[in-house]
Amino acid sequence: MGTRSRQVAIDLGSARLRLRDQRQAWSAPHVAIVDEEGSLRAWGDEALAMAGRLPPRLRLVRPVAAGAVADLPLAARLLGSALRAASGKSRRLRGAQAVVCVPDHATSLERHVLRQVCKDAGINQVRSVPHSVAAAVGAGVSGSPAGALLVDIGEHRTSASMIALGTALVTRSVKRGAGSVDTWLMRHAREEHALTIGAQVAEEAKLAAALETGARLPVRGQDRDEGLPRVGELTVAEIRAVLRPVYEDVARLVTAVLDASPPELVDDVFERGVLLHGGGARLYGLDAHLRQELSMPVHLVESGADTAVEGAWLLAAEGPVLELA
Repeated sequence: MGTRSRQVAIDLGSARLRLRDQRQAWSAPHVAIVDEEGSLRAWGDEALAMAGRLPPRLRLVRPVAAGAVADLPLAARLLGSALRAASGKSRRLRGAQAVVCVPDHATSLERHVLRQVCKDAGINQVRSVPHSVAAAVGAGVSGSPAGALLVDIGEHRTSASMIALGTALVTRSVKRGAGSVDTWLMRHAREEHALTIGAQVAEEAKLAAALETGARLPVRGQDRDEGLPRVGELTVAEIRAVLRPVYEDVARLVTAVLDASPPELVDDVFERGVLLHGGGARLYGLDAHLRQELSMPVHLVESGADTAVEGAWLLAAEGPVLELA
């Protein structure tokens, strides 16, 4: 990449849009509010704050779902807005060059669409890298011949990959993630407590899993039968029980990747440990559950949800990136 061109790393996640350039790391909720004509009315934090409070003529849209672009024009428009917001409106995108993270499970068409989003947003040159490879670079384990097993707990998908010498040798994924817990908590409150709660309340309840075991969490919602406002309670034990299927998903994915990997790389993982990253990596009790189930070390990558975009930025800053994805 030319030294005078603006270089940027992009991770178009389902929950958040993440950018990294030479100045800063930047992210925003990957959501938008559009009207009946499809016109953009709000995006990012402003749009998320309006969720659940919209009149019939407006709707909340997520342009990316489970790593795949669901609305190309809207995704490109949000990315262009994000690029300008992250670097100042006075800076032009003309001549910009980018490395975009592409989900390992993406089809050739989905990879093409992701790159097209970047081009339609004003990026001059777009290169792509598998999400797991970018994460390995961000975690500092990419160039070693020793095996590294990385687990990405995203909003709606969880993936596990065996990395060696900068290549993803084995990858497995499931269409459930940290966002699934919110859905399950809303269903649990409705079915077990006759209380309808929103996504924001469910998110707060999910975080309460870190409280003492006997604690009770007041939750505000709407009575399922009468429709009136009501304050109910969820116990920490209930919340942790709802979290457990995610723990089990991750354990099964790691086991599947280990089963499909050469024994030498499996030995490396037993020595180095499993590396957790992504927005859901810090779900309460996940690392402890995996240590017990897998009988091996489990570590949280310090950069967390920014691991992949940080790795993509390192690749962008080093120079040309092979079209690996």
